[in-house]
Amino acid sequence: MGDVKNTGMGFADQLPTPDPIPAGKLFPRAAEMKKYYEYFFDPRYDGFEPELEFIADMPFHTSREVESSPLGVGFEVLDHRTGYIFEKALPFARNTGVKWARLQSGWQRAEKEPGRYDFAWLDEIVDGLREAGIQPWFSLSFGNGLYMEGAEPIPPHNNWFFSPTRFGEKGVRGWTNYCKAMAEHFKDRVFHWEVWNEPNGGFLRLPNTGKKLVIEEPSVYVELVSITAKAIRSVQPQAKIIGGAIAGCSICNDYISKLFKSGIAEHIDIFSYHPYEGGVLEMYFPNRLQYIRDLIAESGRKITVWQGENGRPSNSALLHRGWKATEGCQARYLTRRYLTDLRLGIEMTSYFTICDIGNGYLPNGNVHSQGVIDATDPENYRPKLSYRAMQSMAWLFDSRTELTHGCFEIHPMSAWGVSTLPIEYGSGITAVFRRGNIPIFAYYHPTNTDADWQVKPVFLETWLDETMKFDKPILIDPITARIYRIKKMTEWSDGSYGNVLILPKMPLMDYPLFVTDASLMNEK
Repeated sequence: MGDVKNTGMGFADQLPTPDPIPAGKLFPRAAEMKKYYEYFFDPRYDGFEPELEFIADMPFHTSREVESSPLGVGFEVLDHRTGYIFEKALPFARNTGVKWARLQSGWQRAEKEPGRYDFAWLDEIVDGLREAGIQPWFSLSFGNGLYMEGAEPIPPHNNWFFSPTRFGEKGVRGWTNYCKAMAEHFKDRVFHWEVWNEPNGGFLRLPNTGKKLVIEEPSVYVELVSITAKAIRSVQPQAKIIGGAIAGCSICNDYISKLFKSGIAEHIDIFSYHPYEGGVLEMYFPNRLQYIRDLIAESGRKITVWQGENGRPSNSALLHRGWKATEGCQARYLTRRYLTDLRLGIEMTSYFTICDIGNGYLPNGNVHSQGVIDATDPENYRPKLSYRAMQSMAWLFDSRTELTHGCFEIHPMSAWGVSTLPIEYGSGITAVFRRGNIPIFAYYHPTNTDADWQVKPVFLETWLDETMKFDKPILIDPITARIYRIKKMTEWSDGSYGNVLILPKMPLMDYPLFVTDASLMNEK
């Protein structure tokens, strides 16, 4: 394995460095449990030492080193409240390897006097991200009290979650002028414009309904999309307009259907979706994605789909999302979110979010912990396990890696075809990618990311044509960022159906592990 580089990631404060089991210690992994409240995969402790040999830490790329990629991260809520400090998050963002960043524009913050716009705060963010090799895209979000007379802002942050079209010519003119000013100011730096945020999730509502939340009709949102698209394209004709920004849930299809019936496809280039659907994200998302694609096909328009916002907390004090919610749960969710979107052919997938949001953003004082950077201590930001997982996924899935449709199967450790073991003992989700002539196989079991999972032994089976390179197999763990040499691989043939390759005993986890050839690690 001399062609594999030991890159030395230097994440000393993350997972412990592999070392021998201390003699006579009853709990040799006590420090790991104390820090993370769980154990992570390690062949020495999990019964895979005969099959796997640790050889290197996984490399990573800075975002500037990546030419292009479908992976993104959110930089939301910097619009009119400081939930975290951009300057402190940016150095970490540089090393993620992702290429896209979602920003909220903040009409209320940008225009405090009619007709006078202050974009200096946004310039700092846009220019900082672009210098780091990350392309920003804007969510043109929320209203402005200057143009919404008679309406009461929504606590606790005094947001104006109302359509400008509800306030006559004044509201429409104010919004149109703001969108044109944004496009003029950023036309050489930002090229993708999303209209509003989660209109079906309470962020586009009827004004003056007291404490009762009444969602605007989808046709009202489509009218807003039409007005916004015309304003942006009048300044930037080649702009890409993003519509939808839908909050995923069990009843979102009704809203989406009405959007297309109201003609949203006539105005947009991209449809965005926020699939907040629980800890088993693979369960409903594929069908809902296909439903959106079917509506797009019926429209006759060439529209792509972006996954614009989705994440998971690292503690359970947020909106009751996650009943376990640890750093490990969050990291597992991130790897599964990215991989699910990639294997379903989504062109851009954004993880929410770059940094924990605190500083009084939540009225109860809790920290919004969906960030990959821990901001519990506002003076000392710290990368979480999900940050390292993001680096791993970005290294594996830049634009050189392509989705393919190969053969890669999981089987229980029993006689092939006759097992009666429960499904978790030898089944799961697989996906096949390739970088040039090097295959990248992904596999995992889609149990709830908040559940306790015990590693299962399985055997893996694949067939490759003669053009693919797979003679020095390795296993990559994206969360611990460790690379293992696979010691055993066998070739099997029954003389009739050709040859298959078998990895006779491999770990099955509740997050993706990747099997590939060692030559992948030599690529820049």
